Amino acid sequence: MSTTRLLLLGVVRIFQPAYGYQLRRELLTWNVQDWANINPGSIYTGLRTLAKHGYLQEIEQDGPHRPGRTSYKLTADGETEYFSLLREILWTVDGFHPDRMGAALAFMWSLRRDEVLAALEARIVQLEQRQKAEPFSERQILEDPGTPNHVIEMFRITTARDNGELDWTRSFHQRIQDGAYAFAGEPDDWTPAPDLITHWDETPKPPTD
Repeated sequence: MSTTRLLLLGVVRIFQPAYGYQLRRELLTWNVQDWANINPGSIYTGLRTLAKHGYLQEIEQDGPHRPGRTSYKLTADGETEYFSLLREILWTVDGFHPDRMGAALAFMWSLRRDEVLAALEARIVQLEQRQKAEPFSERQILEDPGTPNHVIEMFRITTARDNGELDWTRSFHQRIQDGAYAFAGEPDDWTPAPDLITHWDETPKPPTD
């Protein structure tokens, strides 16, 4: 639910005020029906639900060709909910719901670069901790006579995803630190000063004589 809510709030935030068909069409170009498990027909229902809960404002637009067309824009509560969801997903690893990070990637640019870097560093630590615990979790599954045999392979495929995400997160962090993309408060052609480009996980080298 949090993934769907973030996607709907985020796409409204980009195009507001925007009408339902426009938002649905945009989300379908992102193939959300495949990776976020969103039924295209439920997008309209989701927008109305967010409006009902006070996160979106419905604006009735009358015209000669489209009488009574409803547009949406974020309310103050919707703006707060958008950033709360984005930060919750970005800062927390959830190996069983990879769609959450996919949604966060779509809107990461609305945060400042230093926060995104800090969140990715936190994700790296979480993924490294999971990696360290994996042999013991696997041993527990194998030694439990009451656990069905297929459970170990379910665990291993999740482990493989975690390890792949760890590799990607490290490289993504470095790309952002090296100046890739533009984030909140930056011009589109932003580049870091050369002396600000560092490798956050490098061990400082002792001075040489």
